[in-house]
Amino acid sequence: MSGHTANDKKHGRKVYRYHPRSDEHSKTLCRMVMEDLLVACPPLAEHAKSRMIVGEINAEFTFANGKVKNLDLALGTPADPVVQPVVPTPIMSGRIASLRISIEAKQCMTEHSKTKPRIFDELSSSHEIVHQGDPQAIAAGIVVVNIADRFASPLRQEKDGPLTFTPHRQPTVAESMVRHLRGLKMRDRAGEVGFDAFATIVVNCDNVGPCTLHTAHPAPQPGDHDHYLTFLQRISAAYAGRYAV
Repeated sequence: MSGHTANDKKHGRKVYRYHPRSDEHSKTLCRMVMEDLLVACPPLAEHAKSRMIVGEINAEFTFANGKVKNLDLALGTPADPVVQPVVPTPIMSGRIASLRISIEAKQCMTEHSKTKPRIFDELSSSHEIVHQGDPQAIAAGIVVVNIADRFASPLRQEKDGPLTFTPHRQPTVAESMVRHLRGLKMRDRAGEVGFDAFATIVVNCDNVGPCTLHTAHPAPQPGDHDHYLTFLQRISAAYAGRYAV
């Protein structure tokens, strides 16, 4: 994120690290998760190596019940011959026949209080749609929450005015969002309701300067169900238990 430049065509500014009308950060996050999953889950890595698994980012997938959903990251068995790697991982890209892993990626960079109900509802809907379509599929969610005390939103700038920052009451609003997301339902086995895995990542990003990962409170701590390492472990365990052959 620190090295990314988001081009805002309306105001001609090119200093932003994040733009709410771009999905570049979501796609990059999904690629990074794929890389980590290949390390954390040996059966998945073996299936990828054997071309038994393909992946898509921003995949439009039709479930057996006819429900169509756009998935931020989808991994599953190939419907067609594989084409090329989903850079920079060895997972090949291609249309998915049977979904095995779905990941919903969200960001909350500013207006935390206003965003809370929308992001919670979208995440809840995500695992419900996936599991209604295939109860065995692994549904996971990941959210990036900003803890910076100010944020330069591209949507709040005047064309010829100085750069404007929105102040944040930190760490209060970030802590409130992390706590709010912990209310999402989780499941431990197929047939139950909830995410198979969920993680919150906290970053410090004012959208102009360098961005840093925030690991202290209120970020989830090692062992918490919403910590990133727990997220990887839960997906890996579920995949090994349901799909390892």
